Amino acid sequence: MWKEHEKREELTDDRAFLLVARDNENNPVGYVHFRFDMDFDDEVLYCYEIQLMEEVRRKGLGKFLMQILEILAYQTQMKKVMLTVFKHNKEANASFMEQLKYNIDETSPSIFDPMNPEDYDYEILSKPIKTKKTAATKTE
Repeated sequence: MWKEHEKREELTDDRAFLLVARDNENNPVGYVHFRFDMDFDDEVLYCYEIQLMEEVRRKGLGKFLMQILEILAYQTQMKKVMLTVFKHNKEANASFMEQLKYNIDETSPSIFDPMNPEDYDYEILSKPIKTKKTAATKTE
């Protein structure tokens, strides 16, 4: 359920980053809200939200925005990109898992609490990011 106050706080948090997509007239047509975060002991880039206007959906923009997040994660040496999807959003689940090669993360409720899947309406997905070779690793 949309909660205006909570959403505003989330988007304006000091740790929040927004990547905004604009059309040819410079109008916003979508955005990704993400943060650099810790997931247990892993440094991750967590995609909190991706929103696209109806007229730009199914044209590759969402995939492109997620690929930008993956590049950011690589450049900042994050271990993985993570996101949460609602189970009822079958289209998003299929897109992330089939097209973008995300998998159900080990921290997702279906993994850590498999006896009670009906208690959760979401899955946590992730995609590991290859390690960036640094000068130190190149000389070893």
